[in-house]
Amino acid sequence: MTAEGKSYKAAVLQCVGRRPSPIADRVAIAINVYPPDRRARDIDNLLKALLDALTNAGVWVDDEQVDRIEIERREVVKGGALMVLISRYEGAT
Repeated sequence: MTAEGKSYKAAVLQCVGRRPSPIADRVAIAINVYPPDRRARDIDNLLKALLDALTNAGVWVDDEQVDRIEIERREVVKGGALMVLISRYEGAT
């Protein structure tokens, strides 16, 4: 893993904090992406690193639990940001 990847995982862990126990249910995740500038970028490229970092932070047991992902590009924010909402997945089983 690159130094940038390790730094990203550490930043996500700092934002999330360690959970007393990981989520064990199936989950849905909604992500708002606030890019740092107006340059063209593929927002789907954020997913792998984000899901792996949330797994590393102990949010859930494994990102295999994610059954639904919704991602939306929002307005530019200095430095960029992600807003993540995780909920129990209530879809068909």
